[in-house]
Amino acid sequence: MGRVVLACIALALVFVSCAPEPPATEPVARGRQLYHSLGCANCHEPNLFGQRLGPPLDHIGTVAATRRSGLSAPDYIRQSIIDPGAFVVPGYQDSMPRDLGRDLSPTDLDALVAYLLSLK
Repeated sequence: MGRVVLACIALALVFVSCAPEPPATEPVARGRQLYHSLGCANCHEPNLFGQRLGPPLDHIGTVAATRRSGLSAPDYIRQSIIDPGAFVVPGYQDSMPRDLGRDLSPTDLDALVAYLLSLK
């Protein structure tokens, strides 16, 4: 009987630890959740071989303001999400998903931009 109780407790702990995190309300935290849930890290962070399909975003909050003359960092990041082919970072292919900007609510888009701006 004791083993059954321990097994139930262990099973409950597994379910609780695997439960999805509730949506954050603070924009940067919500943006971080979106970055991971949308799979952005799959291309913008190194894979098992140390390679990236997309440009690194580690310092995009600083670098974004220098990418296109006349565009602020938030505007550059927003355009890169909504219209990914508008500017392709040299050395990388134009492989960003085209429907990402359409699928995000305005609030989630703002949160994702806020998160990326925080990466300095």
